[in-house]
Amino acid sequence: MKLLHVAIVLFYKDITSDGLKLWVQTRSDDGPFHGMLEFPGGKIEAGETPFQGGLREVQEEVDPGISYTEGQLLGHYENVTATKRIILYPFLVAAHPLLKGKGEWLDIDFMTMSAPFRGKIPHPNHPIIDDLCRY
Repeated sequence: MKLLHVAIVLFYKDITSDGLKLWVQTRSDDGPFHGMLEFPGGKIEAGETPFQGGLREVQEEVDPGISYTEGQLLGHYENVTATKRIILYPFLVAAHPLLKGKGEWLDIDFMTMSAPFRGKIPHPNHPIIDDLCRY
């Protein structure tokens, strides 16, 4: 079984006592999550830390001008498929001005958490959002 380490970045804004907004983009590859809304990220390359891999993926997928020096690691999440074991390293990062006009902001309610987005976001992202809401 192939082991993959993947960094993802959850850009956030507008935190209130009821919820927050998380930035997503539409996945355009031909894989199983085609057309779904997801966080930027991808495979961590040799020699990279998870944080460095997340930043590189954001620059490749969203905008090369996006840079940040701080991000909160939210833990490690495992997703096992028939052929792969994927370890996700999600980082929470404050919104960046270069996100404007790209992707969209999901309104996450702390009570309903990820439930309203079933079928719209990849299933491995649900536990990450739900844990963030419980925090």
